[in-house]
Amino acid sequence: MKLIITRHGETKGNVKRILADIDDPLTLNGKKQAKALSERLKKEKIDVIFSSPLIRAKETAQIIAQNHPNTKFILVDELKEMKLGSSLNKRLDEIDWDLMPKDVENRTSLYERAKMIIEKVLEEYPRCTVLFVAHNAINKAMIRFLRKWDPEDRKSIPQGNTALSIFEISEKGCKEIIFNCKKHLG
Repeated sequence: MKLIITRHGETKGNVKRILADIDDPLTLNGKKQAKALSERLKKEKIDVIFSSPLIRAKETAQIIAQNHPNTKFILVDELKEMKLGSSLNKRLDEIDWDLMPKDVENRTSLYERAKMIIEKVLEEYPRCTVLFVAHNAINKAMIRFLRKWDPEDRKSIPQGNTALSIFEISEKGCKEIIFNCKKHLG
């Protein structure tokens, strides 16, 4: 399976550097980013698009799907962003990432969710090209799983808006083809 992972386009929350509401839509720039990514993926044969149902990811996925009108499009809760609890709407510089409140989803839970969706999709679409359109933290959890890192690993994994990562997954293992590439943004 070829697995393409991308993050949604820019939102107001991203611009303000806050952990934003779940219904934070794309900015005009975010829509431009999604269109640029769609153009980059235009010639890619994508068999199925899985997206988080949250508006910013769904909008990004829908823009990409315009160049893939016959591709199956599925919204899945497993690709939703980390449950932020009392950290919701706080500025990034206000958050102590090592001492998260108990009502915030922990890294291990996020990792298990990432593992579950990847294994499910790998079982259902083993010889297909699959696109995941999701969010910063869940994408990082999926990358940790694919790289066989510990769920609690604190290594930095950049995730720019509409950044593209591509993995080839087979019985032999997982090969990283592209990581966090944003060349479509110029």
